Amino acid sequence: MIRNFYFSLKKYLLEKSSRFTKSRLAYPFIFILCFLESIIFPFPQEVFMIPMMASDRDRIFKIAWFALLGSLFGAMAAYFIGMYLFESIGMYILNLYDLNEAFSNFSDQVSEFGFIYVFIGGFTPVPFKIVTLSSGFIGINFLIFITASIISRSVRFFLIGYIIWKFGEDIMKSFENRLNTYLILFLIFLTFIIIFLK
Repeated sequence: MIRNFYFSLKKYLLEKSSRFTKSRLAYPFIFILCFLESIIFPFPQEVFMIPMMASDRDRIFKIAWFALLGSLFGAMAAYFIGMYLFESIGMYILNLYDLNEAFSNFSDQVSEFGFIYVFIGGFTPVPFKIVTLSSGFIGINFLIFITASIISRSVRFFLIGYIIWKFGEDIMKSFENRLNTYLILFLIFLTFIIIFLK
């Protein structure tokens, strides 16, 4: 029963994702999403990118390319917000997500290490808006900022695309072959969590 539900849900989601990915809205959507993620959007773009990539292997790297462009334009916008509009827009964004402490800590590191910390922030799950706003706020060299952003975001998006292109089907098959095992482990884990909370 669980397996039937899983495969029905998978088929439904892939059909929806595939239809959207092949529509004329797909690339503008990814561009705008990544643009906003660099400034204010709270969720990582991969939540939307990965299903779109998985639903159409022929468009994987084009999706990654539009994600990169959107992210870079967003990074530049956030950089100048941090530089010129920090007290109004910048503070509002930080307060919105309670990122003031993280911003303060990261700003200290960026001012000291520059390129390395912008690269780390662009590649890892650290909210990119912290990196972009703090870089503008402390006045890190724009060329260093944009170079680190290009490299880190390219590595992140195209690496994800390559993994899905190269191993996506094998990973899904492996997961589906062990679906019952994973379900049992999940139920055990959930039971322990409930017991712990009680």
